[in-house]
Amino acid sequence: MRLTDIPSVSSVLNRMESLSKLSENPKSLVSFPDVLEREWNQAKPAQNLPSPAEVRPKDAISLPFPEDRSKTSLQSDLGKGPTDILGTIESIAKSQGMDPNLVKAMVKAESNFKPKAVSPKGAMGLMQLMPETAESLGVSDPFDPEDNIGGGVKFLKGLMKEFKDPEKAIAAYNAGPGAVKRYKGIPPYEETQKYVNKVKRYYKDFSS
Repeated sequence: MRLTDIPSVSSVLNRMESLSKLSENPKSLVSFPDVLEREWNQAKPAQNLPSPAEVRPKDAISLPFPEDRSKTSLQSDLGKGPTDILGTIESIAKSQGMDPNLVKAMVKAESNFKPKAVSPKGAMGLMQLMPETAESLGVSDPFDPEDNIGGGVKFLKGLMKEFKDPEKAIAAYNAGPGAVKRYKGIPPYEETQKYVNKVKRYYKDFSS
C-alpha cells in the first residue's frame, strides 16, 4: 500500500493543496513535508470505511437550510455567545462576503465560543485551526479572536468557492477537501456527518 492510499494521509495532502490556493502570495506558503509528518502523527488510526461505491449519495442542500424545527428548541443550549465575539464574527464575515450566521454556527460547533480552546490534536482557538493551517492562512495568533476568525473565514470561503455547496464545504472544513472529493459529497465518517448536522442545526437557530 502506498502512503497516499491511506485516507487520513490523502486528506492531509489534499487539504494542503486547497490551502495553498487560498494564498495570493506564494512566498507566504509554508513547506509541507514536515507538516505532513506532524499531522500524520496526530491523526486518528484509520477506520474501516466503505468505498465510495458503497456509500449512498446524500442529497445536497443550499443555504438557507429548511425552516422546519424540532419540538425541542436549541435556543437554551445555544445561547447567543459572547457579544464581543459575535460582533467580530459579523464584521469579518461581512467583509469577506460570507454569511455571519453560518460562521457563528461553525464557531459554536468548533469551540463553543471559547477563544483559548485547544483540541487533543492541537487545533486552536474559536475556529480550531491547526498550527500549520493557521500559518498558511497568515494567522499570527490563533488565540486572538479577530485573527483566528479571519483565518477560519478565509479558509471556509475558499472551500465554498471550491465546492459551491454549503454541506460539502462544511464537511471539508472538518474532514479535509480530499475526503469530500473522494466520496463526491459528505464522507462516511461518523464524526463528519455529526458535525455537518450540528452546524446546520446551529445555523437554523442563529437565523431564526
